[in-house]
Amino acid sequence: MLGRIARGCTIVGLAALLAACGPPPDLPQNNVLLVVLDTVRADHLSAYGYPRPTAPNLDRLAEEGELYLRAYAQSPWTLPAVATILTGQPPHVHGARRTAHGVHGIRDDVTTLAERMSRARYRTAAFVNVVWCAAEVSGLDRGFELYDMRFREDNYQQERDARETTDAALEWIRSIEGDPFFLVVHYFDPHLTYDPPPPFDTMFEAPGGPRISRGFGSSEEVFKIREGQIRLDERRRESLIARYDGELRFVDEQLGRLRERLEELGRWDDTLVVVMADHGEEFWDHGAFEHGHTHHEELLHVPLVVRRPVGPVGVENADRVRQLDIAPTILEFAGLPPIAELPGRVLPHAGTELSIAEGSLWAGDLLSARGELGTVILNRDTDEVEFYGPEDTREAHPGESPASGQEPYLELLRALPRPGGGGEPARQLTDEQRERLRSLGYLR
Repeated sequence: MLGRIARGCTIVGLAALLAACGPPPDLPQNNVLLVVLDTVRADHLSAYGYPRPTAPNLDRLAEEGELYLRAYAQSPWTLPAVATILTGQPPHVHGARRTAHGVHGIRDDVTTLAERMSRARYRTAAFVNVVWCAAEVSGLDRGFELYDMRFREDNYQQERDARETTDAALEWIRSIEGDPFFLVVHYFDPHLTYDPPPPFDTMFEAPGGPRISRGFGSSEEVFKIREGQIRLDERRRESLIARYDGELRFVDEQLGRLRERLEELGRWDDTLVVVMADHGEEFWDHGAFEHGHTHHEELLHVPLVVRRPVGPVGVENADRVRQLDIAPTILEFAGLPPIAELPGRVLPHAGTELSIAEGSLWAGDLLSARGELGTVILNRDTDEVEFYGPEDTREAHPGESPASGQEPYLELLRALPRPGGGGEPARQLTDEQRERLRSLGYLR
């Protein structure tokens, strides 16, 4: 007599059921590597015309794929920007933000990219290095079988560096043997403080000039710079920027090492590689320093390079694209059907008329729209508006009234829904998390 299994179904009955359903879906035949660069403005990379050789490995990747010249972030700080990359939703939909009541992670009803890739039988892992992306803060761990968020216990000013992050990612790749993977690698190093290891710490310093001391950019110093209590002369600003550029070169070296090891393991040729930043950094372009406080070009114009196993090579794409486009592009590569609720487009495409950004870390409820007619920035708290014409690419000359045709941009921003309406409740930070954020200059 046949035995019984699984809620009373006979083995014969189970076999018939499996036959009717068809064979299980095949494992994917490709991989996805998504590299998120923290605090990297596009115009400090050699691929975008910067005179210093800050990223030769990224240059090589761009020559083998697609370099997007006008890619834009959906927020000027990490939590909402990374949430957009990893969900494909704009900030007012995914809900990740900071308010006076606490920190809000992504909403429970928003599906993450990792959840979709996991359902498609990809092995999934993320290696992240900033408290805003901690699982209990952001909710971004959903769908990852391994969500590795690390920081240094003994020094809040320096999280796990790019070399250690690369080591951890490669260890995981080796552990899954030949399984198809969706891997997210977050390099935090270009964020303050700018302290790359030798020789990158002095690589771009002017010979004989005054140098910023190691560790400069502590939370106390950041607040004093914001409030005008610390003023750096031109040569010390140049030293600070040289140190930042050194961080870029160090991260780029590790990106090259990650590639080299994947090639040795035979995992590179069938891997889609996407490299994008969460946001940029201001170096007094508009009179201030750091990020999270404006919607100007230096904070929202970010690098984007896409390299496909089979696809365009050496293409410079001048269409306006967004972080919203990353998730649809990855899903299409994975062979998954289009997701109707995702507003982004599959790259490469004809671009988008507007890129809209939302929120700020410490400057109120900012919104902006960028298009062929220029840029409009709205502070929804104060109703102050800045207008920049299309010829003012550095956004140096704000107008008091809209340039020709910009009225619809402003109307769209005023009509944009506020985050909330079913969003996640505010999460109170632990003492440990608060201390980490203070060390990074985010909290007093």
